[in-house]
Amino acid sequence: MSIEPRAKVAPERVLPGPVPMAPETAAQQRVVRRICARVAPEDMEVGVGELPPGGLQVWIDTPAPLGTQESWVLHHRMAREVALVGWHCEADADRLLVLGWSAACLHNRVRLLQSGLRRLSDFEHTAQRAVQLDGHSPDDQSPADVAAVVCESIGRRLRWPERLAELAGYDRNSSLPHLQLLLAQVAGLESKVADVCEEHLVMARVLARAVCEHYARHSDLRRAQKEVLAETRRWVHASSMIRDSAGPRPSSPSGGRPHMGLAERRIAASVINHGTPRATPVTAVRRAGHLGQEKDAR
Repeated sequence: MSIEPRAKVAPERVLPGPVPMAPETAAQQRVVRRICARVAPEDMEVGVGELPPGGLQVWIDTPAPLGTQESWVLHHRMAREVALVGWHCEADADRLLVLGWSAACLHNRVRLLQSGLRRLSDFEHTAQRAVQLDGHSPDDQSPADVAAVVCESIGRRLRWPERLAELAGYDRNSSLPHLQLLLAQVAGLESKVADVCEEHLVMARVLARAVCEHYARHSDLRRAQKEVLAETRRWVHASSMIRDSAGPRPSSPSGGRPHMGLAERRIAASVINHGTPRATPVTAVRRAGHLGQEKDAR
């Protein structure tokens, strides 16, 4: 009996498993999800996934499908907030595409941060809100609890702390030199904005506790608020007085002096002459002129 030789069996082919996600892509997903979750309503889930050519895609998960108009509005609102970070975005009614860094979007972020620094240089509004204790009474809570509530309220109104916290731990970089420079400029401005926001929160905490201390002395909340605000105005306006007296600097694009911290304001308020040069008496000038003429005559 003849047996046909057995054909060689090809080795079993092992299909490749899923490609692990790059760490930078995973970090970008977390940031985009934080931003879009802030924009979306509370009852909506935000899905974020990789886009095969590169980038991310964002969609909204709901039990019932959204209307075209509502979905379009939500995706474009998300696109606006994500683009403020510096990414190029494209949105329609079905999804949001987050692509690479955009020079135009990064320039826009630089302008927003610079505008934010100018607005944050004024501490007057924060001081006024801090002494109001966010509508709470020192009788209801301890000074520490009142200060915590006031700081939380001020932080929500500043808006920048929440937005900068969404980018915490995310290392932004690019292989293009001009985008690297823009990202470095953005990072520097964000650090300054974060520092100034922290000064606002520190001042709010200090003023809230001061109001509670004054209230404990005479049990008159309105009087305590006026006293603390009056004591504060001297150093709240200190840097603006110095800027006005110093005049614009050629190297400063916004004119005036650089931002002053909270401690610098309080020190400047204790100085009698706020950088204003004292006028030289006319008699002294004439006397110096006569002495110079007599010396030349000799």
